[in-house]
Amino acid sequence: GTINVGTPALAMTVAFDTGSGHLILPSAYCKTQGCKAHVRYKRSASQSGRDIQFNGTAVEKGRFRDSLSVEFGSGTATGVVIEDVICFGPETNATLADNVWDGSRKDGLESGCVKMNFLAATHLSDDPFASFDFDGIMGLSLLGLSQTPRLNFMHMLYKMFPEGHRSCSAQSFGVFLACNSAEDSEISFGGWDEGHLHEELSWSNVEDPSRGHWILPIKGLRVDQEPLSFCDDGCIAAVDSGTALLSVPTFTFKHIFSLLRHDADLTGHCQGFGPMLHFEFEDFSVSLGPKEYSAPRARKTPVEEVDELYENGARDGDDGAWRRRDIRCFPTLMTLDEEDLGGKLFLLGEPILRKYYTVYDGLKKRVGFGRAKHVVALTRDELLLKAPELDAVSVKSQRQVLSQPRRRAIPTMFDIFRWRSKLQQPPAMVLA
Repeated sequence: GTINVGTPALAMTVAFDTGSGHLILPSAYCKTQGCKAHVRYKRSASQSGRDIQFNGTAVEKGRFRDSLSVEFGSGTATGVVIEDVICFGPETNATLADNVWDGSRKDGLESGCVKMNFLAATHLSDDPFASFDFDGIMGLSLLGLSQTPRLNFMHMLYKMFPEGHRSCSAQSFGVFLACNSAEDSEISFGGWDEGHLHEELSWSNVEDPSRGHWILPIKGLRVDQEPLSFCDDGCIAAVDSGTALLSVPTFTFKHIFSLLRHDADLTGHCQGFGPMLHFEFEDFSVSLGPKEYSAPRARKTPVEEVDELYENGARDGDDGAWRRRDIRCFPTLMTLDEEDLGGKLFLLGEPILRKYYTVYDGLKKRVGFGRAKHVVALTRDELLLKAPELDAVSVKSQRQVLSQPRRRAIPTMFDIFRWRSKLQQPPAMVLA
């Protein structure tokens, strides 16, 4: 989303990251490519900005200034602390409860603005910051990951609520990740948006909140109905909006990968049948299917090429359904070893956060999961999945078979147009 920083406002894009404890923005004094590739903040250009130390006192001329280094995977951010005004607008895709702004109005700020401390980066390593599509990072962790409470956005947001309104929702926020171009990702502060939920939230308490991460204890791990024994003595999962994939401990990678890998269905895609991965928490489970965790890839062993899509397949031994012989669905997993947080750590990144609407409660130190309600908009891959139905493959007579359009291994633009046109017709006209 986009935030406005300082006075006059400077528009800067940020990634909302539940695995980080600071708001980090590139400074005009930073000369690395990791900074120069982005919009940079200049303190002297902001009338409301103030150079401060970690304790909030003004920096005295000629005195040593506090600095901080933060590690991000393979990279590092180093900077100094600034106090300035941060404002949210419609373009931020962030919604906030109305009573949040009672405190800001008392401080003479406009609605949608908060005065807080952030890290103005004087050095950002080229890897990974130069490749980011956004300028900075808005950390949304618990207090344990922040150098001081005033550097923690959720703490400062909580302080803005009037004392009589500092309830559970005052330190909570909800995250919705879009699945297609027909909807927008959104974050809700000061509560959550029930309109994004298909079901009631199920809650799991954070393990050791003092560490600052939204880490949950895993009770068990299954692939379909097969329990995986390496979590029998306990695993943990960090819910991390800054992670693009599902991350698993290195020593479990091969086993999980082999259990989740499977042949593609006849369309050559991975959005239907396949093994289910289940994370079992105290009172509920979170599950991922092939649509969330896998991607199609051609086999390394050559297969005889044929023009007919459905000729290049074979029946699966488990359910008797037809599968592709030339394409397999490979799990898109990352490996991670973080000994400081525990050797059996999973990172629940975007695949989980797209399927589930997640709510982070900083007061009760818990995370809620509920199936997300998405706008239905078929992607090209999903359209291919419906192709047999749209072309009425399951016909009752040979005469009907001969009348069907010939199905190619690689659909043309005319096939796509024909299928989309049929989707726009009443159901009775679509189905045979």
